[in-house]
Amino acid sequence: MFIAIYLIATLDPAASAHANEPVHQFLGVYQEMMPAWLAMTLAVVLVVISQIKINVTNAYSGSLAWTNSFTRITKSYPGRMVFVVVNLVIALVLMEANMFEFLNTILGFYANCAMAWVVTVASDIAINKYLLKISPKVPEFRRGMLYAVNPVGFISMLVSAVVSIAVFFGAFGSAVQPYSPIFAVGLALVLPPALAVLTRGKYYLRRSDDGIDLPMFDADGNPSDAKLLCHVTGLEFERPDMVRSAQDGPDGEPQFISSLALSTDKSGELVLPAQK
Repeated sequence: MFIAIYLIATLDPAASAHANEPVHQFLGVYQEMMPAWLAMTLAVVLVVISQIKINVTNAYSGSLAWTNSFTRITKSYPGRMVFVVVNLVIALVLMEANMFEFLNTILGFYANCAMAWVVTVASDIAINKYLLKISPKVPEFRRGMLYAVNPVGFISMLVSAVVSIAVFFGAFGSAVQPYSPIFAVGLALVLPPALAVLTRGKYYLRRSDDGIDLPMFDADGNPSDAKLLCHVTGLEFERPDMVRSAQDGPDGEPQFISSLALSTDKSGELVLPAQK
């Protein structure tokens, strides 16, 4: 944004049509410091390197999100590489559809969802966890330890996103339309503590005990590096990734299961019952 404004105001007021394009921004700045041929070369190299870095990062991080969501919903794990390809296909389709032409609208729409999500998480951590002490201090991710849905986060994000998107599209009039992200921030800030108090934090943890006697953390407070055998996969995993299986061994001995194996248990027979 700064470079675009600098390009229009200082270098070339007629460049407003291209000021939002990174290659023109870099070219305009570099031409002030070096010959035109070198400026063009450096601008192209910088754009290419930046785009490669951005797209590789997005493909990888996006594949993590896709894999986690897909595994949680379908109870199957196709592997991250599948969703790397899915992400790249989506990126290619958007690029070929000339998404850049309506990028401002897309980013404006996305800002409402992003602010609803980020502020909901921040409110839950800062207020519910540390001020109200309703949310558990140690983050939990293992299936069986959590409910399928925690209304504190889910409802807060959904309501704040829907309301702000409605404002964004003019449902409440043109006067407040530019302030749609403010609605997302306000609702996402207030709703998590309100819902946490209303539900008394009931839906944060399905269980507080994972059934394993071995401590989760060592004497220094670091996650334990002790290894336990997963009876489903036959592989060893570190203690923080394991829970006790609801299925005991042949001689009644306790068996352990990794979070990934538990996530793919479609029958639910290996999940420990909820604690009251």
